[in-house]
Amino acid sequence: MLRVVADAEPGPSAATAGSKPDPRIVNLVRLLARHAARDFIQAEKDNRQRERLPE
Repeated sequence: MLRVVADAEPGPSAATAGSKPDPRIVNLVRLLARHAARDFIQAEKDNRQRERLPE
C-alpha cells in the first residue's frame, strides 16, 4: 500500500518549482504507471473475452 501525504504549509524541506525531483521518485512513479496501464489493458481484454458469445 502506498500512502502519500502532502504538507499544507511549505517549509524549508518542501520542494520548490525550480528544484529537480528525486530521480528515484520519478522512476517509481513511471513504474507504477506502467504497471497500472498493464493491469487496465489486461482487465479490458478479460472483459471483452467474457462478453463474446461462444461459437
